[in-house]
This record gives sequence, C-alpha cells and structure tokens, in this order.
Amino acid sequence: MSKIQLENELGNKYDLIVGLEIHIQTATQSKMFCSCPTGYFHKEPNTHVCPVCLGLPGALPVPNKRAIELCILMGLALNCDIDNEIHFDRKHYFYPDLPKGYQISQYKRPICSDGYVETVSGVKIDIERIHQEEDVAKSTHHVENSTGKHYSLIDYNKSGVPLIEIVTRPCIRTAKDAKDFATEIRKIARYLGISDADMEKGQMRCEPNISLQERGKWEYKEGQILPIGDYKLNPKVEIKNIGSITAVEKSISYEVERLTKELEAGKEIKQQTRGWNADKNITEYQRTKETADDYRYMPEPDIPLIEISDEDVDRISKELVELPIERMKRYIEELGLSEYASEVISSSRESAEYFETLYERLRQNLNDEDSALEASNWLMGSVFAIGNLDIEIEDLALLILAFKKGDITKNKAEELLNESVEGNKDLAEELEKVIQQKEKLSSNLNDIVKEVIQKNRKAVEDYKGGKEATLGFLVGQVMQATKGAADPNKVRDILIKELKQ
Repeated sequence: MSKIQLENELGNKYDLIVGLEIHIQTATQSKMFCSCPTGYFHKEPNTHVCPVCLGLPGALPVPNKRAIELCILMGLALNCDIDNEIHFDRKHYFYPDLPKGYQISQYKRPICSDGYVETVSGVKIDIERIHQEEDVAKSTHHVENSTGKHYSLIDYNKSGVPLIEIVTRPCIRTAKDAKDFATEIRKIARYLGISDADMEKGQMRCEPNISLQERGKWEYKEGQILPIGDYKLNPKVEIKNIGSITAVEKSISYEVERLTKELEAGKEIKQQTRGWNADKNITEYQRTKETADDYRYMPEPDIPLIEISDEDVDRISKELVELPIERMKRYIEELGLSEYASEVISSSRESAEYFETLYERLRQNLNDEDSALEASNWLMGSVFAIGNLDIEIEDLALLILAFKKGDITKNKAEELLNESVEGNKDLAEELEKVIQQKEKLSSNLNDIVKEVIQKNRKAVEDYKGGKEATLGFLVGQVMQATKGAADPNKVRDILIKELKQ
C-alpha cells in the first residue's frame, strides 16, 4: 500500500503510527549463554541442549563474546550510541518454550541506543534501542488422529540461540515504509555477516506495533507519541512473529482497515497481541498485551556487569563495510547508474562486489561510463538470469569486450555463457573458438549469402516486389547457415548489396 493509497483509505481523520521490533539471530557457533551449537535447523529435536539452555537448577550462564560484538556491530551500522557497560536483566513470563520461566534480556540499559537508518526511498527511521537477549524454544501444535485431542511438542534446540532485538521509535507512517525498513535491516545484517537473516528458517522475525490516532490531536516529540490537549491516545496493537518481509506490509494494511472500522463503529480499541495468518491474510487475536510491569524485570544476578572500552568499540568498528544504501548512492552519483539498477546491484554484498570487480576490469578497455553500464546490464541480465556469481570475471569481461568490438552477437554471447555454466565448459576457450570460426566465415560470407539467395527465390522476389520485411527472413537464413557466428548487421548490408544487382 503506497502512502497515497493509505492516506486515501484513512481519509483525513486518522494517522497511522507504527513502531517496529525486529529480532535477528546472530551468526555465532554457540548459543548465547552456553557452548551448545546453534546450527539447529533440520537437526533432531532436543539434541543441541545442555543444563543451561534447558534451564535446569544450578546451571549458570556464560555470555557469548562474539554475540555481543555482533550486537555492537549492528549498533554501529545503525548510527547508535554504544553503552560502555553491559547489564543483563531477567524478563519473567511463563510459557513452555521458556524453561527457566524467564528470558535473559536487557531492559533499561541496552547495548545500543538512539540510532537511525535511511531506507531506499529516503525515509529516515529512528532507532530507540538494540539489545541482546536469548531466543526461546520452538513449539509445534498437533491433533491426535485417533482421539482428536490437541497436544504440543517442544524442541529446545533453538532455546538460548543469540538474538539481537532492534526497536524503532513510533515514527513509521506507512506500511510500505515499515516494509522498506525491514528490508534494509536484513540487507545490513547480511552485508556485515551478522546473520543470514533467513526468515524461512526463523533467523529474523518482525513485530509491528500499530495504532491509529486522530489527525491533529497528537504529536511526535522526543521519540514519543504524545496527546495534544485532553485527547486520549488510542492503544496500540502488536502483531507477533511475522515471518516474511511482504507480510509486514500486508499485516499493517490489514490492521489499518480493521482498526478504522472499529473506530468508525465507536468501539473501544483494546491493547492486544495478534498473530498473522498467512493463509488467510488476516490478523487473529491471541491475548491481551503485556506491559513492562507484567514482565517483572530484575537485574540478572548470575551475570556480572561487563565493561566495553573505547578500544573494544574501535576494534569492532573495523568490521564495518560500505553499506547498501551508501553503495546505492555512490553508484547513482559517481557511476551514473539508474536508481533501479543501483538498488538491485547493491541489495547484496556479493552482487555489489562482483559488479565492482567487473567494472574495474572493463575499465582497462572501455571508458568509465561504458564500463559501468555494461557491467550493470550484463550482471542484471545474463548473470542474474543464470543465477550464478561463480562465473570467472576475467572470462565474462572477455565476452563483453568481444561483444562490444562486434566479434560476437549478444545472443551468441548469452548462449556461450549458458553453455559454460550448464555444460561446465571453459568460457574463454569457447569464445576463442567462435571468434576463429567467425574469421573463417568472413572470407566466404559473400558466398554463403549468395547461396541463401539462390535457395530462397520466393523471398527474394517478395523483397524486390516491395515486401521489405522478408529481408529479416533472409538474414535469419544466413545466420542459421553460419550457426550464429556472423554479424547480423554485416549480413544485412551484404544482402542488400547483392539484392540490388
């Protein structure tokens, strides 16, 4: 839903306010507070567990240094202030996926705070905090065939996997901006190696907090939504554990419609937690939303204060790289690429680095503008179509340069590229064979054209009779006879010359 569509739907009465929480599993070898391995996906249930992540009595947590470093790295990437002390807290709630009865998290002193990120559309999203915590177990719900009774199974392999939680301020105004923000966070996490952020594997989850407020009766001040005068703010609704970027936008749009109908009907909005049903594209009521007091936060007594020095932060900052939005702007401003091409190429670190290496190689033979354009076109076209960034850049550069010189047609070049990947052929060798074949053809191309003219008298007569479209047919016949090795423009010129005689 675009901003214009959203404004049309809300009319002039309500404003949409969204705050987004994003949980990301960090790419560490071991869990947050124990040495159990984190690679639980497709593993036998309850095989990556120990007394610590099972919450057994007497087991003590030991913080994962690398997980904390990755949390700080994300904070630096999102322009946050980094606390020089790490305080862990206990967040209490009782649910089968949390064996201790509490989650080790952070409350009043997050590691990272007061940051921001810019989306591809130029919208600045304020970050309130990024804090460190542990993941919970995985629950699956079933029905017994023989009795119809409902039961649940719990796999504790995921329990204790390191999480960072990114919390925005309530400053997002459209469903699309929320989607763009989540997309940017995922790209940054992947760029920096913080996480694969694979949402299908549960490595990243999004939770929008949504409210509608009457236009002109509220203000955004110092990171908070405040009422103006005696206006009473409408409560917010949280949608839990959304597992796809697209569903972030869809779920918010659905809630806009639902909440608008509730307000227009004069109903009281209640603060609540809802779940996203991807099959029905609707949100469903789950429970009344908890407040911070319900969680009974308290300092974690088993983990002492951890000091973070300026030297620690400086060391971690060396892992920063040019981020996707920065690359995108540079491609537009310095290389002259379109906004679309720049966004697509910079969407992953791998594709951006491949593009830049190819660009630098082409610059040895072409000017800067042509090098950037050709590298962009071939990457977004042929290479992405094949879906393989393992093509040797030197070989691909030779192919592009041969095309630019007219030694090979675009179709033939793409054919060679596909054959080199699918048939595991040496691209440089195959290209050399085609060029040699073309050189041999150039000496007898006139003879091949004359032979095609002799074999296609009907088409020749049609052309001479004014049906110029038949020239394309004759060009095709020559190209077929040369197995695509001839230059179609040269073939066309020779044909026209011969047909005038």
